[in-house]
Amino acid sequence: MKAEIKIVSLVIAGILGMEANLALAIPVTDKQGDYPVPPVGARGNRHVHWLVVDSDSQGLNCRMAQRFRSFYVNAHNMPYELFARNKHNVSQWPILTTFQRGERLRAVNGNLNNQMTIADIQGKPWLPIVTKQGHCFVRANSRFVKPIREDPTTSEPLE
Repeated sequence: MKAEIKIVSLVIAGILGMEANLALAIPVTDKQGDYPVPPVGARGNRHVHWLVVDSDSQGLNCRMAQRFRSFYVNAHNMPYELFARNKHNVSQWPILTTFQRGERLRAVNGNLNNQMTIADIQGKPWLPIVTKQGHCFVRANSRFVKPIREDPTTSEPLE
């Protein structure tokens, strides 16, 4: 009887542990609603699938500086300058494309599962997105995008 209770307890603990891992997989915002830029060199903090929640009828702008458009954000030849923190005025970069509320986005991630969010000159986070036109950045704030729950092992969306 005690062995059965112990096995049931371990199964329940395993299930609860899996749910905790799923909860940890969802990025959390700061007080301003920003999804913080991970520390330099952070690994395993990536999130791939996002949903546009922006209420602007003209859509959510995805921006990219002209000088970076010929590169993939996660390519080895991408100029390091793009990732320099607090350097770029991303909100003034040209609009590459727009996304409508309810659209699903796929974030660009780097090697070793690191999130490639950049910080603009005001310290605001921007998330690189894969589009048919190339890579571009959307504001990483809960007013504009929200993470879609993912399987922590496969990164496939659960919703």
